[in-house]
Amino acid sequence: MENIFIRRSIRKYQDKSIEKEKIEKLLRAAMQAPSAGNQQPWEFLVVEKKETLGKLSEISPYATMLKEAPLAIIVLSNEERMKFPEYWQQDLGATTQNILLEAMELGLGSVWLGVAPLKDREDFIKNIFSL
Repeated sequence: MENIFIRRSIRKYQDKSIEKEKIEKLLRAAMQAPSAGNQQPWEFLVVEKKETLGKLSEISPYATMLKEAPLAIIVLSNEERMKFPEYWQQDLGATTQNILLEAMELGLGSVWLGVAPLKDREDFIKNIFSL
């Protein structure tokens, strides 16, 4: 529980990659989040390619640190799996919080960058990844 009290948003990163085992732990933690009716509407894009991280840094003035980040996890909702579509943002918020707490546990810095419900940001992600 201590991680809840000491977690902070980190916007400066070391120039080294994240081990695959740690990425897997982040994703497993994400999938343990509660969701409405256990719908688990989430899907994840793990982005490590510097060129793509550079593009993502242009999504908003608050995302510039992505140019220097070793990794980004994009949390998406899959409409086909939604039993309760009105709760997808809450579901994804819970899964994102789990990622942030697991990152803290693993000694990784992290920050949550908001996209939804801003249509221009949602479209930006859709265009980059052809969603």
